[in-house]
Amino acid sequence: MNSKWLLKLTGTALAAMLITGCAANNQDVPPPEEEPPMEEPADPEMEDENNMEEDMEQDENNMEEDMEEEEDQQ
Repeated sequence: MNSKWLLKLTGTALAAMLITGCAANNQDVPPPEEEPPMEEPADPEMEDENNMEEDMEQDENNMEEDMEEEEDQQ
């Protein structure tokens, strides 16, 4: 009987400590920035990403041509 009471009291105390510990958020929230951040200078690697789009379009065209050739051969 005593062990049941002990478990109930321990569980209640643990729950109370968890709730109060999680609710104690003492960190100050920084104010929102009024000025947007400045843009960084252009990166030469970004040019490669633009070329990737062109390469993808070219690959799609090549795939379509290959599919047409396969259909013609059959």
